[in-house]
Amino acid sequence: MSFTSFLDGTRWSDVYTAATCAFLAGTAMFTADFALTLRLQTEGYGGFAIAALIICATLPLVVLAPLTGRMADRFDSRALMAVSGLVQTAAIVTMAFTDNLYGLYALVIVNAAGTAVLQPVVSALVPAMTRREDLPHAVAMVQTGALVGLAAGPAVAGFLIGAQSVGAALMLAAACAMGRVLLCCDIRTRRGGIRRDLTTREAAASASWRLGGDRLLTAMVLGLSAVIAAMCAVNVLSVFLVREVYDATESMYGLIKACWTAGMVVGAWVAAAAIRRLDRDVQLAWMLMACLAGVGLVCLGQGLPLFTVLLMVPLNLIGGMFNAGENSALGIAVARRVPEAFRGRANAAVHGRVNAAQLIGFLLGGAMSTVMDVQVAFVAVGLVSIAIVIACLPVIRRAARDDGETRPPAVPAAQRDLAGVAALTPRVVW
Repeated sequence: MSFTSFLDGTRWSDVYTAATCAFLAGTAMFTADFALTLRLQTEGYGGFAIAALIICATLPLVVLAPLTGRMADRFDSRALMAVSGLVQTAAIVTMAFTDNLYGLYALVIVNAAGTAVLQPVVSALVPAMTRREDLPHAVAMVQTGALVGLAAGPAVAGFLIGAQSVGAALMLAAACAMGRVLLCCDIRTRRGGIRRDLTTREAAASASWRLGGDRLLTAMVLGLSAVIAAMCAVNVLSVFLVREVYDATESMYGLIKACWTAGMVVGAWVAAAAIRRLDRDVQLAWMLMACLAGVGLVCLGQGLPLFTVLLMVPLNLIGGMFNAGENSALGIAVARRVPEAFRGRANAAVHGRVNAAQLIGFLLGGAMSTVMDVQVAFVAVGLVSIAIVIACLPVIRRAARDDGETRPPAVPAAQRDLAGVAALTPRVVW
């Protein structure tokens, strides 16, 4: 496939542009989703209608993953980014002029489909802009852009809806999506398009690679997905924990939720510094498991009877840092282990499983809210998360032993830089 990268060093201008695109994409998506949620609630629709909206925004990310992964590997990255942005812009603009509930659902699905195309493309493209040693820094930068966009979207939507209308919020979201289209055309690094000749070694690796065939990577993905499903279940109950158990205000709830995102921003840079010192893939797996256990402990701590709700602020900051750490560990592991020709498919496979776990977690959370006390649910999920980590440890140990026996000798760092590495960390926010 065609492949344009800057082999003499990291192309930071492209990394900065990609981070800005990630910010605009996150702002557009979450502004539109939050605006529609407030619109449905204001118009008198119940919880079922809002839950259906969330499912429509998540399901395409799961169902379309195999297709979008192949598209990311086969077609030009710049064209895919531009087309997906144009599709999202058209969908968001149409939302402002649609009153039919099912029409809105269809437009939300189209908007999510654009995101489904964008994720594996950016995940496969960003590592091509950087040298191996700069990849954690670049990943942290792009992740920060996405997280700031995620945090800014609901805040901007709430402000504009209060000052103007839902239509104004949707128009701003559409403007952000169109801004992403224009910016992506300035990214000089490209991949996809006409298939290039691979070396015999690359061709053999590409022909045989699949996610299930990499036991270490599979164990990491399954462990992360299982914990995400558990954590998303209690995420549904977090509003009841803050508002009803501790009788806190809406502002305090917003502060606590924002602390998780703020912790992720800090954690992304801490993880980038730590990963630069980890040369072996199995070290990334242990880092992932440690972060998953940390998230479980944070969840367990939130379920304990705290003497003040303010203690949830540092707990959520720490939880967000662990969340970013596990994202980065898995992303860099994919980067090191997946053949270049399979970057898009590998990232789509990871994103698909992570998004499916989130969807399952939201459904479990609805069921748990009817049968369990809120604090008991947090404690139970924290213990389950730790148990999942313990169950994964022997699997990772065996996979690491087998991997050390079967992998070829290490390639010098200079040659690895020329070969390129793959995959940006998946965005996971609970």
